Amino acid sequence: MATVLGVDEAGRGAVLGPLVVAGVAVEEGDLGSLWDLGVRDSKLVPRARRTELVRAVARAGARGRAVVIPAGRIDRENLTALELEAAALLIRALAPSRAVVDAPVAPRAIGQFREALGALSGLDPKRIAAFPRADRTHPAAAAASLLAKVVRDGYVLHLGRAYGDFGWGYPGEPKVRAFLEGWMARQGSLPPICRTRWRSVQVLLAPSLLERVAGGSEPGENGGQLRTKEEVCPSAPINPIAGAGTGSTGFWPGRGRRPVGPFSPGGGGRAGTG
Repeated sequence: MATVLGVDEAGRGAVLGPLVVAGVAVEEGDLGSLWDLGVRDSKLVPRARRTELVRAVARAGARGRAVVIPAGRIDRENLTALELEAAALLIRALAPSRAVVDAPVAPRAIGQFREALGALSGLDPKRIAAFPRADRTHPAAAAASLLAKVVRDGYVLHLGRAYGDFGWGYPGEPKVRAFLEGWMARQGSLPPICRTRWRSVQVLLAPSLLERVAGGSEPGENGGQLRTKEEVCPSAPINPIAGAGTGSTGFWPGRGRRPVGPFSPGGGGRAGTG
């Protein structure tokens, strides 16, 4: 039967923690039932409800995987190119009849993005739909947004135990600024889980703590390289919840418990490592 793959991300705008790109493959005839389950864009669903919904989607027969990209790799590479690579990996792994992607590019670049995704994934570009806010209007993309958010939350909770509480890693959170300032004061450098090249980091920290280095700008939010007195951060550490660092698959709920089903690490296997 024909299947539709929804693709979305979580953590694109964060300054701490990974970017997660997730895909959920659903049979065409089951798309409407996702709305009935309560699947929505993750930003519209309370955090406490997201894991429950992802499990319900899995029980309904959908298949899901996630690619986890740590801060260090985001520092070194183009953010949109990383999302393109991750989406292609998910299409190859889940082999859908067609794909719906929450576009990570401006409207004028969507055609080029779709062609590049088709070339990388092997799926005919005519069978790929990419448009802004797909997670608001397409059930498979909404399910993918939930999976991406739940997987990222699991990583953030683990990293918080290892490095200290930094909230969810977004620049608008008071905890993020307090965490970065405290880490810089103690260590003299930014933590390994920080996206050091992002302008948001410079905005959050006092000028005396950072030295801006001209050049190295990239499309998206990471424009202009930032270095500390002890140079940039390494990649994020391997996460024991997933067993992989840069790219991994499966479903990990918020507190690291592994459910049984098609979204579990045992059911998904590995999508690749960095």
